[in-house]
Amino acid sequence: MSSTAYKRYVLLVLTVVYTMNYTDRVLVMLLLQPIKEDLHLSDTQLGFLTGIAFGLFYATLGLPIARWADRGNRVTITSIAIGLWGVTVAACLLVANFVQLVCARVAAAVGEAGCMPPTYSLLGDYFPEAGERTRAMAIYWVASPLAALIGFSVGGWLNELHGWRFAFFMMGLPALLVSVLVRLTIKEPRAFLQSYQITSDNHRPRLGDVPRMLWQQRSSRHLGAALVLLLTLAQGMNPWFAAFMIRSHGMGTAELGVWLGVLFGFGGIVGIVLGGYAAGRWFADNEQAQMRMTAISVASLVPCFVLFLLVPSKGEALLALLPLVIVFNVFLGPTFALLQRLVEDSVRATTLAVVMLLANLIGMGAGPQIIGTLSDLLAPWLGSDSLRYAMLIMSCVALWTAYHFWQVGKSVAEDLSVISRARHCNSAGGAVVSGGLSGAKGLPG
Repeated sequence: MSSTAYKRYVLLVLTVVYTMNYTDRVLVMLLLQPIKEDLHLSDTQLGFLTGIAFGLFYATLGLPIARWADRGNRVTITSIAIGLWGVTVAACLLVANFVQLVCARVAAAVGEAGCMPPTYSLLGDYFPEAGERTRAMAIYWVASPLAALIGFSVGGWLNELHGWRFAFFMMGLPALLVSVLVRLTIKEPRAFLQSYQITSDNHRPRLGDVPRMLWQQRSSRHLGAALVLLLTLAQGMNPWFAAFMIRSHGMGTAELGVWLGVLFGFGGIVGIVLGGYAAGRWFADNEQAQMRMTAISVASLVPCFVLFLLVPSKGEALLALLPLVIVFNVFLGPTFALLQRLVEDSVRATTLAVVMLLANLIGMGAGPQIIGTLSDLLAPWLGSDSLRYAMLIMSCVALWTAYHFWQVGKSVAEDLSVISRARHCNSAGGAVVSGGLSGAKGLPG
């Protein structure tokens, strides 16, 4: 049996991996304006850099890596991926032009693509029960605001002292140590399931079956659509927050880094913990209420964006940013925990990768590009305010997203009941019984 203390240690280390993995995006978000000025880039080029150049490789590589994670040693995959990410981010120290920076972003995308699917899948084995899995997911997703706190505050300070290249270099180095820590101290739960390979190879759905399974199930279809839309909104907006504050409110990167670090770090943690607490405590056995809560919180993003983007002063904008960040993070724990429960255990990583493939191709690929292009198109009429209104137009995606979360609530109880009966039948039919780790569950037989 795996002790509670060790399970918590695993959760801590995997959260550190994802924190470092996300820090790279925070740095790009903060340092977009200095990069633009140093390399003499347009907003369209910045949109390509933060969007298609990174998102295309991140999304497409995530699927084969996730498939590998569903079959192979997830600890090894995580260790290799975070080490590769550290090397490529540190290599930004040598960047001298736009083409080199695009190559650096593509290389970083390869490393990042290998981190989330295996760590997400590992958590499902270490925390099998619905309530503890939701709480574990909430803690895991705290990586995002922690990355914001570290990336904004430390990255802004390093940029002011030594420039944006040195900031990337210093953020990439610790990942090499974390890579070794993961490889030497984390156990792969499948090592304790003697018949796992036979069972999983014979009964795991094929890769092409996973998208079809997600589409045919009403809850996962709407949940996938909601996540794709919301991540499109998030990844479209994220690279532009700092640029907006610099252009519209005249802030420097050191001052802005501290403020964004505190607001995104503190606000993100509050939002994630609040969402996880509400789902795990108030609505622990009511997935419909969880999704209704999520839909209402997402819809409220529109007035939050209006307030943040239209207030006249720097102080008011920073104050308005806090509730925006809190609300933006409420969905993480409940939705990703539910996504695991709606599919077979043997395709958790692949399921995540399929959803994230769409989210990243559309969101990371098109989101920043749409805002950058809109900003350039509006610039002849609105001048320096063009980015403000481009972001305001993009915020309306939240209403479409809220609709899909609401639809999930209508069918989730029935779909979970069907999944539960199927797992029970598989177990009665001779599925492998878990052994070695309390988090390892019976596999479909």
